[in-house]
Amino acid sequence: MKKLLLLIASLSLVLAACSEDKEEKKVTTTEGTKSEETTSEGKANPAGDMMKFYLSISQSINAVDADLNAYENVGTLEVPPEGAELKKMQDAAKTAAENAAVKVEELEVPAELKDHQETIDSALNKIQEAYTMKADALAAEGEVVLDEARAKFEEADAELNKVLKEVDLAESSIASEVAQ
Repeated sequence: MKKLLLLIASLSLVLAACSEDKEEKKVTTTEGTKSEETTSEGKANPAGDMMKFYLSISQSINAVDADLNAYENVGTLEVPPEGAELKKMQDAAKTAAENAAVKVEELEVPAELKDHQETIDSALNKIQEAYTMKADALAAEGEVVLDEARAKFEEADAELNKVLKEVDLAESSIASEVAQ
């Protein structure tokens, strides 16, 4: 439910930003005639472009990470699963983490954000690495420790927030948007 409300709010912001994309210009000739022509010309909207791309990151990950989220929330259950049931959840979470890493790798930064390409690429690489680290931890024998992966994700979050601030958007947390 939180994801749905967050998605609706985010899409509202995107639509508002996109509706301001067009600028009306009046062109008059200087040859004594007063004919006017109205043209629409798209102007650069880095905030709208970044918001769309930012949403695509969480949407891509959320499409494949439900089993990982379920596993990470096992500790919050009144009666956590044990034995074979827990192992089944762990295997599904590993697969979900691998799929999330692939989804992040497939993301392409839009050309409109080329001024922020390096920072965004770095953040995406860190997110991908975090999911790979989670998959590795879930595949290993013994206790599953995801602290390093979460720290890597926080680094990516900080980099994305840097870009959000640079394009005059409020900071957000991609980590909280994909961990529900």
